[in-house]
Amino acid sequence: MVLGFFHTENFSAMRHYLYHQRLLLLRFLLLLSAFTISRLFFYLLNIHNFELATFSDAFWLFVAGIRFDLSAALYLNLLFFIMHLIPGRFKDLNGYQLFLKLYFVIVNGLALATNFVDSKFYDFEHKRLTSDIFSSVWLGNDFKNMLPQFIKDYWYIFLAWIALVFLLWILYPRAKRKHTPGVVTSISYIWQTVLALIIMGLGVLSARGGLQMKPLRIITAATYTSAQNVALVLNSPFTILQTLKKKEISGRIYFKNKADILSYYNPVQQFDTTSARWKKPNVVIFILESFSSEYTGFFGAEGDYTPFLDSIAAHSWAFQNAYANGKRSIEAVPSILASIPALMDDPFITTRYGSNRINTLPEFLGEMGYNSSFFHGGHNGTMGFDTFAADAGIQKYYGKNEYTGPDAEDGGWGIYDEEFLQYFSKMLTTFKQPFFSAVFTLSSHHPYTVPDRYTGVFPTGKLPILQTIAYADYSIRRFFEAAKKTSWYNHTLFIFTADHTAQPMGEYYGNKVGNYDIPIMFYYPGDSTFHGVSYTVAQQADIMPSVLQLVGCKRPFVGYGTSLFDSTAQHFAVNYISGIYQLIDGNFDLQFNGEKALALYNYRKDSLLKNNLLKALPDTANLMENRLKAIIQGYEQNLDKNTLYVKDTLK
Repeated sequence: MVLGFFHTENFSAMRHYLYHQRLLLLRFLLLLSAFTISRLFFYLLNIHNFELATFSDAFWLFVAGIRFDLSAALYLNLLFFIMHLIPGRFKDLNGYQLFLKLYFVIVNGLALATNFVDSKFYDFEHKRLTSDIFSSVWLGNDFKNMLPQFIKDYWYIFLAWIALVFLLWILYPRAKRKHTPGVVTSISYIWQTVLALIIMGLGVLSARGGLQMKPLRIITAATYTSAQNVALVLNSPFTILQTLKKKEISGRIYFKNKADILSYYNPVQQFDTTSARWKKPNVVIFILESFSSEYTGFFGAEGDYTPFLDSIAAHSWAFQNAYANGKRSIEAVPSILASIPALMDDPFITTRYGSNRINTLPEFLGEMGYNSSFFHGGHNGTMGFDTFAADAGIQKYYGKNEYTGPDAEDGGWGIYDEEFLQYFSKMLTTFKQPFFSAVFTLSSHHPYTVPDRYTGVFPTGKLPILQTIAYADYSIRRFFEAAKKTSWYNHTLFIFTADHTAQPMGEYYGNKVGNYDIPIMFYYPGDSTFHGVSYTVAQQADIMPSVLQLVGCKRPFVGYGTSLFDSTAQHFAVNYISGIYQLIDGNFDLQFNGEKALALYNYRKDSLLKNNLLKALPDTANLMENRLKAIIQGYEQNLDKNTLYVKDTLK
């Protein structure tokens, strides 16, 4: 058979086959070049989010990124790949080649679009896109309503993507040269098949990322760089594909015995009636859209964007070391109302665990006789807030559909904050006391518009969002002006927090700790002694336990936070993004990829996270790692077994 290969017809057929494999190689090189260009665009628009000291650092991360680009490209182009490998003379047909070109440009053009979307989206969430972009949260009415505005505001991103797709079309290597394939004999067919299998094997090897035991994964990127720079190594098509069929929980087992888990962290908690500071106060929680600490004067802003909230903070218990449990609005609500941090790639609300039974703040207050409600000026159904509110035991949801008042639509998301908070105040006055209510503000969100009557009124600053932060602060001032005139005001505990941070300005707010830094404060106007500044580590998941202690709820509950007013508790903050878990505990920040610790920083002394103490402080790192492992394993097992609640009800 070997000698038969050198027959003229067989040799000609083989040259013809190799010519098409050369085309395949050239086409993939073009595609990898396009991925690299999109990574460069992503980097340039987010350069402030990464820590790269030299050009060499950036260069080698780009080189490492090719491994992930090739994997994504092979998965996306499996049919394209196979159609080049199939032996046969039909590959020269014009229709066949046209199909290949259309497949190449359309499929890869759409895939590259996610990289370009992320070039702006990453600045808000600090993670690459995942498969949840296909959920109703992404593709619902808000997406349809806001898409024209996004394209208008970020037209340069859209044009850059169009230009790259155009380059794919015009630079696509065409099958110009015609080889005489000769007669495809059984011998040449066998040799072509053998070569196809070899190339296919190399393709499979490249798609999985090499010969290592486990295929290429999102967390593999952390082996090339610090957690701060992981997104630069990855690409969005890869992270989307990796999370399409990924289990919602990791299923990792760090400890064999439940007692070992509980020795590091026990989520079951209980207070008694003697812990009550006041007798059944009303409870109102303000969840402020995108209110980074960096934007609020009392917590760190340079400009005067939140004068009213700053004045409230001076008479509140204000927590200066407070952190969000996630980077998305949809992750904030379960953290705040149910003490469930965001420790999965997908938001709790959209996972199969979203229908699990859970312990919630509204449920427990309801058992104590509280009326409960949730207000959000957006379209009903936004982020699944209305569904979660019902699951959390909230009696009534008030959205855009329920709003009554002056015409105040912002043209995209819903009702401007000023009018909606006035409506909120009026509705609270109609509720029987004691009541619990949460309101989620809206206006400090892209496209960052304020009513026309306020054009030029509020300070702007470096970022477009700052004007809307100032407007939201003014809207809250107007709410309090109305609320102070009511009978319920002095007997109400007001809690302020943010859903997540937004675009950073300072270097600290762009790193893994500062990127979660938000305000948390508790204000009770009827008790002048209830105030102070605390530097205890706080998180959104602490709000539910804190309220339950202050009102004297005696129900046992499961929560992954602690009461901020419990001096015996060990306070911490936990979050997760792109395969990296983070535990902020005392003076230290531990970053962990699910398998091993990556970094340990004394963030209070080293706020820019420059000095990795992992080797210098092994005992501290080991203790924090075990504590974090216990939180992760206990959290996942409670989700999987539907035990994220205490069954026994104590009346």
